Amino acid sequence: MTATFLPMKLVAAAAVVLALAAPAAAAPHLTQADRQGITRAIDLFVNQAVTRANPAAAFNVVAPEMRPGIGRKEWARGDIPVYPFPARGKTHPWNILYVTREEVGLELELIPRPHSKVGPIIFHIYLRPAHGRWLVDSFMPVATLAPLDAKQAKVRSVADFSPQASGGVQLGAAGPHRLSTAYLALPFGLITAVLLGLAGWGVIHAIRSRRLQGPRGGALPPFPR
Repeated sequence: MTATFLPMKLVAAAAVVLALAAPAAAAPHLTQADRQGITRAIDLFVNQAVTRANPAAAFNVVAPEMRPGIGRKEWARGDIPVYPFPARGKTHPWNILYVTREEVGLELELIPRPHSKVGPIIFHIYLRPAHGRWLVDSFMPVATLAPLDAKQAKVRSVADFSPQASGGVQLGAAGPHRLSTAYLALPFGLITAVLLGLAGWGVIHAIRSRRLQGPRGGALPPFPR
């Protein structure tokens, strides 16, 4: 019985080890070849499409999702849905945000050329593998920094470009990132009107009931003896 029990324990222990090791082995990761391919795609995309130096040269590293309905000739004209930026340098380092089997999310900081009058911008760029190469399917700014020669440092993020921050939905004298007073006055006015209506209905109902009940307030007459 002991000889049979030991192999069963060993089998169970091996199964646990394999179960714990399986997720780690299946976790996606970037190989050295992947990193090199991603760097080539990003550098080509930034140096040609983002800077508008030669958009046609970056057509093959852009996924169809980023150029819906735009052909090669239209893309070559430069009227493309890519955030323009005068990036400095030929290669642009990046940091990993996440890695899946279908996509990688990266953080990319681009430095402007001298005398550009703009500051560095931090972008989020997303690429997916396709037939042995990497394609850019999304590219968006997430934070802008002050110019390198600015006297006062200032950082603006995505929240600063929201409708409230730009004043597009302000109806009253509300400050930035605050709701307009019109949005607060409307619900309070409706609640007050409902309460006044209920109070008026209660007074009218009480007066009508008192008239119907008579001077004794509705008391029943005594039983006859």
